[in-house]
Amino acid sequence: MTSRAPDAQPEPVPGAPIPRRAPFSENPVVGARGLRTQQRILEGALRAFAEVGYEATTVERIAQDAECSRVAFYQYFSGKDEVFRHLAGEVARQLEASFEGMATVTADAEGWSSLRAWVERHASIHASYEPLYRSFDAAAGTDEALAGGSARVAAHHSELLLSKLQGTIVRPALRQPLAHVVFTTLARTLDVASLLRSAAPDDYSRERVEDAVTDVIHRALFGIVSDVNARSHGYRPAPELEISDSLTEMFRRVAALDAEAAQPGRRALASLLAVGEDVIAERGYRGTRVEDLVAAAGLSRGAFYRYFENVHEFVRIVATRALRDMTGAVTRVSELTSAGGEVAPADLRRWLQGFAEVSSQHGAMMRVWTDAGRTDDLLQSSGPGAFDWGRRQMAASLASRAYGDVDADAVVMLAMVEGFGSRPRSEAELDATAHLVLHGLLTPG
Repeated sequence: MTSRAPDAQPEPVPGAPIPRRAPFSENPVVGARGLRTQQRILEGALRAFAEVGYEATTVERIAQDAECSRVAFYQYFSGKDEVFRHLAGEVARQLEASFEGMATVTADAEGWSSLRAWVERHASIHASYEPLYRSFDAAAGTDEALAGGSARVAAHHSELLLSKLQGTIVRPALRQPLAHVVFTTLARTLDVASLLRSAAPDDYSRERVEDAVTDVIHRALFGIVSDVNARSHGYRPAPELEISDSLTEMFRRVAALDAEAAQPGRRALASLLAVGEDVIAERGYRGTRVEDLVAAAGLSRGAFYRYFENVHEFVRIVATRALRDMTGAVTRVSELTSAGGEVAPADLRRWLQGFAEVSSQHGAMMRVWTDAGRTDDLLQSSGPGAFDWGRRQMAASLASRAYGDVDADAVVMLAMVEGFGSRPRSEAELDATAHLVLHGLLTPG
């Protein structure tokens, strides 16, 4: 369920002459018409990534959306991976430009305003390239150049952010990993808020979410500062988004299948459920076939159809099983604040580590859930309610605070812990995330 800023640098640099690829390289530089064609291809790719996800996007689909031929496509790009890298590079350069003219971030109101303006610029970039953010992990998983470029550029952007800070309470050894966590949290918060906004547009406005994430980051950097980062901003309480009946029924179906799989003589069902998550995570929602599943489980096609009508039903079942386990990890946040008072850093670290362990098992499946939700009516309709359930668990842990916008801060908290659990983390990243949660969200005030 997580996303990162798509920040790998491709070639060529926009603004420079665009070289045609072989066999068109006898006339390697194109003019205005070629620029328009290339731009149509990039826009077509962005639409395709939005509508069907990275795995299911093909060169044919991009060319169709760009209203050009495959031959025209291959004049500029070798495949969808190169298109993705080019778009990611555009995002990287825009994110770098977002620091230009950024005033020093200090503990006072002027410093908060500087940080808030940068968050708004970042959010505008995210809004323009949201399909890229959502598809980034899937693309980076099969493209080493993209993943390597992302790591390098992320480190550079972290240095740019750190250069703008003055008087922070963060100890020096923690500043670099904390800056990286800030970027991850910001991108994921914008993703989660977009999903919630689809169901409650008036309650998760961009302004509200940007105010909240600015407050959380500013508190983590400078502590609670009255009338600067601890205001309510006057937003009304967010409504409770209902869990759809279809998702409730899916939870019942999952429980029944798990119970049946544990019975003697149900080895086939147990084997399918055991391998399903790995196969779907590898193949993607639209790429998974019954043949892939039964081969991994060592079964026949007949064994599959004994329990499931088709592969789409199976994906829904496996995705719901992953969601069930993830929600169980989320609920344990209540253990941090149930006794009231301050949260012990050691307890917070244990909770984050426990969440990361569960997320490492199901994080890839949650990305499949996001991908499938673009076209699967059940998963699409279930998303806002499921995420709001997680947000409400976080909000309950913040309820005793006497400051801030609890409902919107809970969106940030949910995004933060999901981002942390999206991949293996170092001790420094664990410390940085614990600092951001503790000082940005859970300090009693």
